[in-house]
Amino acid sequence: MFGIRLLPCFLLLFITLLGCVPDHSRQEDIRPVTVIEVEAENWRFNKEIYKVFAGKPITINFKSVEGHHGFGIKGFPEYNIEGEGSMKVTLEPGEYQIFCTVPCGEGHDDMVATLIAV
Repeated sequence: MFGIRLLPCFLLLFITLLGCVPDHSRQEDIRPVTVIEVEAENWRFNKEIYKVFAGKPITINFKSVEGHHGFGIKGFPEYNIEGEGSMKVTLEPGEYQIFCTVPCGEGHDDMVATLIAV
C-alpha cells in the first residue's frame, strides 16, 4: 500500500527530470557548411543555430530583410557587417554568439543566435 502511494510521486519526479535534459537533437541534425546565409528581421535571425566547419574559411552572407540590422560575432569585433554584405572567417571549434550590432528597437537585446564550429 505504501508503494502505491509513492508511485505518483516517482512518476512526477521522473517527468520533471526528463524536462531538465537539454534537447540537442536540433544541433545534431544540422550539418556543418562552408557558406551560411544569415537574414535579419525585426527582431530575430532566420535561424537559431548555424553550424560551420572549424579551421576552414567560412563565407557569411548577411542581409537585413526587415528593418536595419547588423551582424557580429561576440568576442570578434573585426567580424562585423552592417545592413548587407559578406565576409570570410575562420573559427576554432566552439560555440559563438551571433548578435545584432545595430540598435534596432525594443527587441534588439534578444536578437541573438548560435554559431557552432565543429
